[in-house]
Amino acid sequence: MSVLPRVTELTRERISREFDDLGPDACLAEIKADLRQHNPELLDMARRWAGGGAEAASLMTAFGMFYRLLAAEADVPMGSSALNPLPRVSIEVRDAIVKRIDRTDNETFTREAIDNLEVINPELLQMAHGYASRRLDYGRTMRGFALLHEALLIQSRRDQASRH
Repeated sequence: MSVLPRVTELTRERISREFDDLGPDACLAEIKADLRQHNPELLDMARRWAGGGAEAASLMTAFGMFYRLLAAEADVPMGSSALNPLPRVSIEVRDAIVKRIDRTDNETFTREAIDNLEVINPELLQMAHGYASRRLDYGRTMRGFALLHEALLIQSRRDQASRH
């Protein structure tokens, strides 16, 4: 079971308009500021995925949209005090993911994570696929989205288990 919000088509359309109206740079700046304060591990994972090349800004904007879609489903309006109803990814979860990738391999991890994304959040997968399909590095791009979603999913499950 997932405690992550399920993104709907309506939300995807609304957040796309938000990015269009405010501009991707303004939206991403607000999302990054919130993540620096409330979810630095996830932001670091996204930055590492995006890398430092010419495509880094585009990948970070796509990550911002991905994250904002999840936050929007949790009823957090842009401009609120925080976009952080989503789980704060811990160092332990990050380390567990690295161990899981080492134990299996990157492709197995990615396939399992994309399968989870498809079952839990098909609209979010559609957004990720749409973005990745316009890129030359489709596999790397989807691997990043899958990794980020899996980190949030694992953390949400751990958080839920610790409350019970």
